[in-house]
Amino acid sequence: MAAGMREKRNKFTASVRDGLVERLDEKVAELKVTRSAAVEQAIELWLAKLTEQEEEAYFAACAKEMNDDARTWNATTTQSARNNW
Repeated sequence: MAAGMREKRNKFTASVRDGLVERLDEKVAELKVTRSAAVEQAIELWLAKLTEQEEEAYFAACAKEMNDDARTWNATTTQSARNNW
């Protein structure tokens, strides 16, 4: 995005527990930021965490598949070696 250009903003409504809103309002007042800025950052962090979890699951699945392939290969080569010696 070009310098000085702002991304389009969208308004939405969300229902949030009263206690959570109270904590949010205390923190935004303390940090001198807007609710919108705090909520936007929370959403970005939540999405980043989900992406990280998805990547971890993907790589864990890949590692399992590689380990399964290695076990199969080891069993095959071990049996082959026994048959040829």
